[in-house]
Amino acid sequence: MLIQISLRSPNGQSRIQIEDGATLRELVELIKTKTELSSFTLKYGYPLKPLDISSSSQDKSILDLKLRGETIVVAPTDTAPPPPSQPAPAEPTPKPFTPKGIEPDGTSLEWPERGGYIVTAFGGAIGLENPSRTLRNQVADYILNHPNEYSKAILGDEPQRYTTRMRQMDTWGGAIELSILSDIYNLEISSIDSLRVDRFGEGKSNRVIILYSGIHYDRIAFCMDLSYPVEVDVTRWATDDNEVLDKARQLAKRLQSLHYYTDTTDFVIKCEVCNWIGQGTRGAAKHERETGHSQFGELQITD
Repeated sequence: MLIQISLRSPNGQSRIQIEDGATLRELVELIKTKTELSSFTLKYGYPLKPLDISSSSQDKSILDLKLRGETIVVAPTDTAPPPPSQPAPAEPTPKPFTPKGIEPDGTSLEWPERGGYIVTAFGGAIGLENPSRTLRNQVADYILNHPNEYSKAILGDEPQRYTTRMRQMDTWGGAIELSILSDIYNLEISSIDSLRVDRFGEGKSNRVIILYSGIHYDRIAFCMDLSYPVEVDVTRWATDDNEVLDKARQLAKRLQSLHYYTDTTDFVIKCEVCNWIGQGTRGAAKHERETGHSQFGELQITD
């Protein structure tokens, strides 16, 4: 029987098939062919853990390793050639892959225990093409398909008007939208806002982590090397992995010191319900208390 395995490497993401009775040696050779890499390490699972591909382990069967449906991250290694006067060793010892021109900065946090970095970056944690439009449409459809759960009393407006605004690219989402996405994708969504962690969908097996900047949400990801493409980033973790939450909060604290968070006290805000225009989040909060309106967008001022 053929089993499916996903690969993430510096060349991008791909999928391979292999017989479940195949050996680890055959898998390694298949990965070499697929990625065009001759030397690498392999990691898999949530959180990532190394897959032992030493010669003593390569006779193990794929079935015994329980790799069906797994995603394997392929990290290339360099091997130093031996001096010409000496015979080559039977198994050259790999040395860590060296980043090609990308050095860590304040927007990343080294995680040596797991051999990589926690980073924040634009892009979807769920992994979709055109994620903004797709997620907006999914949330809007979910609301309209659950009228008893998402009524005018919950949304602060008629569901049809609310979802029409939500489909527009300049409208913000918030707690309601995160809760819905948690149900759609069966994921806990942990949102870090000024070092506070809000969890949506507690009790699920896996989580994604996002960081609220004051205007938008950015993903938290793990990468083994900053020069790798974003396709190989790990953006999902087991919900019992509290260490990754601690690391994400540490990164948020560092970003806070770099003024990553947008100062929302002075920018101009427009109410999407009645077209009221005001200034900053305090003005928006006052308007919400007075009218019950809770949908706001930033008003772009142009010369």
